[in-house]
Amino acid sequence: MESQEKRILLGVSGSIAAPRAVELAGLLVDAGHEVDVIQTPSSLHFVKASDFAAVTGKTPACEQLTFNAGEEPDFTHIEFSDCDLLVIAPATANTIGKMAHGIADNLLLSTYLAFSNAVTICPAMNERMWNHPALRANIDFLLERGADMVPPASGRLACGEEGVGRLAEPGVIAEHVLGRLSESASPDLEGVRVLVTAGGTREPIDSVRYIGNRSSGKMGFSIAAAAMARGAEVTLVAANCSGETPGGVRRLDISTASELENTLKEEFADCDVLVMAAAVSDYRVSSQTATGKKEKDEEWHLHLLPTADIVSNLSKGGGDKLKIGFAAEYGADRIERARRKLREKDLDMIVFNDISRDDIGFDSDYNELTIIVKGRSETRVPRATKRECADRIIDQVVALLEE
Repeated sequence: MESQEKRILLGVSGSIAAPRAVELAGLLVDAGHEVDVIQTPSSLHFVKASDFAAVTGKTPACEQLTFNAGEEPDFTHIEFSDCDLLVIAPATANTIGKMAHGIADNLLLSTYLAFSNAVTICPAMNERMWNHPALRANIDFLLERGADMVPPASGRLACGEEGVGRLAEPGVIAEHVLGRLSESASPDLEGVRVLVTAGGTREPIDSVRYIGNRSSGKMGFSIAAAAMARGAEVTLVAANCSGETPGGVRRLDISTASELENTLKEEFADCDVLVMAAAVSDYRVSSQTATGKKEKDEEWHLHLLPTADIVSNLSKGGGDKLKIGFAAEYGADRIERARRKLREKDLDMIVFNDISRDDIGFDSDYNELTIIVKGRSETRVPRATKRECADRIIDQVVALLEE
């Protein structure tokens, strides 16, 4: 099933976070969608129209850009009203207030009033503004009218204060947008129970230190969201993840490999598809070496023992359940090691990604995959957002279920 291109309208209002919308536009373009941009005149103080043009291939629309040149505008608010989704990122308190009260004093706001399809707002402002009753009432009003929202994140704000109000990460917004676009996809997983693991397990050394890995959980969360969008009943087992749970997904949090093993033993019997995207620690310490925090010494010798091969043990007696693994490999024979894991672990499918590259994989919003299915030719997914990769994985799941 190929990704269907959608037309996304990105509205950018005047905020110090406006330059981050360029990265968002790039993520949406990389996911295979057409992106038009409308900038408010005040946003031009923070980000150049040429920055958006470089990633979208189109010059943003803004009345100030055209009227200052003394030309007739070659765009109207009606022209953009047939886009599939309007995303306003960043959405300032001023823009949100005007949207709520039907004020149309710039091209973006006029377009919003003429827009009949889905709308997503991504607020960005100081925490005090974010918490003001007037602002929250305006947001509630927009949500009641059918818009949805990617909430602001917490952290250091432009004014130097700490708090809630930062524009959500472009990757988080892109994930949400791609999820909304997938909601109209064929519900070809309706009635299918999908169990997904995400993140990386941690094995304690003392009460403070642990053995872990760099997995953020982004790939697993994307798979959960993609399966949910196709109608599946999804349970997500998250190992040390801070990501926002996709809407409608049941989430179980664990930490260690043994906790993951015990949880999967309970959940596996009730699933139809297992997607093992979590990075499981290969070793644990033979025993926790200190209660509390061990003081620093000259040397510290740890005795490591291998953890259980969880997916192999689950595969035994799995019946007609689909079992999908991941192989994050490095080195000249990396793809062959992934093929060997497919056979040895008795999986139906394994997803290989190359961890030698720093532009994909761990901590990145992008990945590049080779999907290896037992008895079928391999499918390569060129570098794309993790949500787009997740959709391609789910395509293969649907095909296997149909067989």
